[in-house]
Amino acid sequence: MDIKNMKGKLVVVTGGSSGIGYSIAERMAGLGARLLLVARDENKLETAATKLRKQGAEEVETISVDVSKAEDLGKLQTQLKTMAAAADVIVNSAGIVSAGLLHEMPISEWDRLHGVNVRGLVLVLQALTPAMIVASANDGHARHIVNIASAAGYSGVPGMSAYGATKAAVVALSESLRAELSVHNIGVSAVCPGFVKTPIAETVQLFGRMNTPKTKKNIEKMFAYGNLKPETVAEQTLKAIAKNKGFVTVGRDAVGGHLLKRFAPGLFSAVVAKTARVK
Repeated sequence: MDIKNMKGKLVVVTGGSSGIGYSIAERMAGLGARLLLVARDENKLETAATKLRKQGAEEVETISVDVSKAEDLGKLQTQLKTMAAAADVIVNSAGIVSAGLLHEMPISEWDRLHGVNVRGLVLVLQALTPAMIVASANDGHARHIVNIASAAGYSGVPGMSAYGATKAAVVALSESLRAELSVHNIGVSAVCPGFVKTPIAETVQLFGRMNTPKTKKNIEKMFAYGNLKPETVAEQTLKAIAKNKGFVTVGRDAVGGHLLKRFAPGLFSAVVAKTARVK
């Protein structure tokens, strides 16, 4: 997809009010794209939209939607139809994170994570991709879908079984969707960053023995060590769209973990096992 020619193109971004989603929206606006930002918090959405308009965004619309609720997706479809026949780019960036040992993580938390990170993403795609398929058949233009996953989706580490499982699902479904939509000139990319300095780092919920001040401090250190900014993820995401890459790792921890697991799986297992000593 030619991202240098985004003038008038419609980009839908879930989780678009902050973090990675906002940074991608910001880059797209700079290329002339029209934006539809999706998130739950109306105040944060309006703040983000106002900032983007001040920066010269051509058009920014917002809609408050809980992507995990099927009944909310009708509102998203209706709003989109007032702007265009279909989205040119969909960025699924909405997500939540928590940590805890498998046997100490309440099943309700598994459900909450899955509801947003997997079910929500699927609901958005089921609501919006049919129109993309029709539009691409009519105009012959390339379109693209980005699913923000995580390094946790391919590098299983202690305490992240629930979150990692949801992101592994995002990677797997992205691969299948990429094949399904390739015949319609629609690309799909799974973007897997490591620890990113975003507001989500402040909302990580901990359970069981991991719910300690020490663990919280260690998590803060990991985010700081990664030194990965959402702007960097946005830059790599746009490159993935331009080159139609199916799988992208972003950040030194994500890239390093992927390479280590691929070429030295035994060493990778030994390294992550050392982190299992939770006190």
